[in-house]
Amino acid sequence: MREENAVMRMLICNDDGIQAAGLFALVEVASTFGEVIVAAPDRQRSASSHGISLHRTIRVERREVPGASDAFALSGTPVDCCKWALAVLHAERPFDLVLSGINAGANLATDVLYSGTVAIAGEAALQGVKALALSHVGPPFDFASAQEACRLLIELAIELDLPADTFLSANIPFVGRKTWTRADIVWCDLGVRRYHDIFSRELDVEGHEVYRYGGDIIDEAGEGLVDIGVVRSGKISLTPLRYHFTNDQFLHDMISRS
Repeated sequence: MREENAVMRMLICNDDGIQAAGLFALVEVASTFGEVIVAAPDRQRSASSHGISLHRTIRVERREVPGASDAFALSGTPVDCCKWALAVLHAERPFDLVLSGINAGANLATDVLYSGTVAIAGEAALQGVKALALSHVGPPFDFASAQEACRLLIELAIELDLPADTFLSANIPFVGRKTWTRADIVWCDLGVRRYHDIFSRELDVEGHEVYRYGGDIIDEAGEGLVDIGVVRSGKISLTPLRYHFTNDQFLHDMISRS
C-alpha cells in the first residue's frame, strides 16, 4: 500500500505508439499528479486487442518523452508493454495507477473487444493495479482540449476504491475548447456497435494479391444509458469494465436442468 505522503507513481501505455500526440498530452497532465513512467509500442499498434508476443522476442529501448521520468519503446504489442512494465518495473517500485491513451479514436460499445487501449487497462486490472483507459472521439482530434477532461478522470480514478477485477474506460467527445466539470462525466453501460465488413483486394509491391480490411458502421444500439448516446450528447462516457465472459444465467439454467 502506498504511504500517505509518498509520490504517486503512474505507468502510461498506449496502442498508437510512443510518438503519438495523445500519449504526449496524457504524460503532460499525469506528470502534475506524480511520477510518470512510459512503456509504449515503437510503432502504431491499434486494434491489437489483448494480443501478446508469445513466440517472439521483444526489443526494449529507452526514449525521451517530455514529462516522464523514464520512457521505453517496445517492439511488441500494447499489452506486451503493460505486462513488461508490471513484471520488470512494478516489482522494483509498484505503480499506483496505470493510464492508457489518450487514444486517437473512440472505444465505444463492442469496439472495446478490439481495442489495444482498453486491453492495456484490462491487463493492469488482471494484475491487481488500478487502471483507466482514455479515448478521444474524433476526428478531429484536439488533445489539448481533452487534457482537462483527462485531469478530472484521473482525479476520479485516484479517489475510487475499485473492485479488484474492475477497470475504467472513458470516451471524451470533441466539442471544441470548453471547461469540463465533474458534471460532464456520465457513468454508463456499453452500447452495441455492428459493422459491415469490407475487404478490398489489392496487389502488394511484389505483385501478390492481398486484402485490406475496412468497415462501415451499420447499426448502433443499446438499452438505457449507454456510452454511444452519452458521447453524442457531448458528455464524457465512463464505463466500469471487467473480464467476465461466462453467461451466468444460461449456465445456471443448464446446471439446473442437468
